Amino acid sequence: MIKIVCKTTHDGAEVIADILYDYSRAGVTIFDKEDVADLWNSTLVFDYLEDDVLNRSDEVSVIGFYEGEYSEISEDLENKISDVKSFGSFPVDLFVEEVQDEDWSENWKKFYDIIQVGDFRVVPIWRQDEVKDGMVILINPGAAFGTGEHESTRLCLSLLSDLDVEGKEVIDTGCGSGILGIAALKQGAANVLFRDIDESALNNLRENIRLNNVDGRVERASLLEGVTWQVDLVLANITADILSRISNADKVVKKGGHLIMSGIIDKYADPLIDLFRKKGFSLVTRLQDGIWVGLLMVKD
Repeated sequence: MIKIVCKTTHDGAEVIADILYDYSRAGVTIFDKEDVADLWNSTLVFDYLEDDVLNRSDEVSVIGFYEGEYSEISEDLENKISDVKSFGSFPVDLFVEEVQDEDWSENWKKFYDIIQVGDFRVVPIWRQDEVKDGMVILINPGAAFGTGEHESTRLCLSLLSDLDVEGKEVIDTGCGSGILGIAALKQGAANVLFRDIDESALNNLRENIRLNNVDGRVERASLLEGVTWQVDLVLANITADILSRISNADKVVKKGGHLIMSGIIDKYADPLIDLFRKKGFSLVTRLQDGIWVGLLMVKD
């Protein structure tokens, strides 16, 4: 397999990407800090951005992979690059290297470990034979957020493990792959309503529900919008800015019921706590793992 790297500028990135698409069946990747800067300055909200992202080099890299020998495409590719350099107003430097051709259809699995939080075991389906005890949550990792790897998911599981949910009514909103709601069902929750706005996440969720032999209601919906009844527990592992938009949590969570939230960067935790205190919640537990914070709150 051949890795093709073109060093260019922001103006040249899309043109070069169009060229590489002719050779790269796996797609083309553009590394350009200006794209991040444009998003950062837009109306979109980022909960967290690494400090060094906007300070990276102005150099733009466009990368593709060709599954064959470079000699098969070298003349055609170099002619196209030469034409762009002749007529374009941006530089292009071409680099080619041979890389090991791996079976990605299987090798990606090695990046998923068994995650243990208290009695919970989050287990990729192909490793289920390795786990003999604990409260096993089987997952088939997909594009949906929530594999147990992320600190915020582990924080939610830790908070949930200390909570009695036997016979309780639960909503898992922004559920992603459904790990939290499935965990609540494994603990004995009577019912769990899973909600997400991403249809691909819901498809992955349905598969994970089936793998765990549990029942849950699945809705494509945002946050707690349209919920007119009360429940004992709401699980919300999203981001601080989205969590702050849950305007009706005080009406949905019963008196004495609980709210578990994570996906919260530490600097946003206190303002979020204050916001939900004004809605009638009290803080029970605050956990932190690195920069990530998980909160357990109770409805007064």
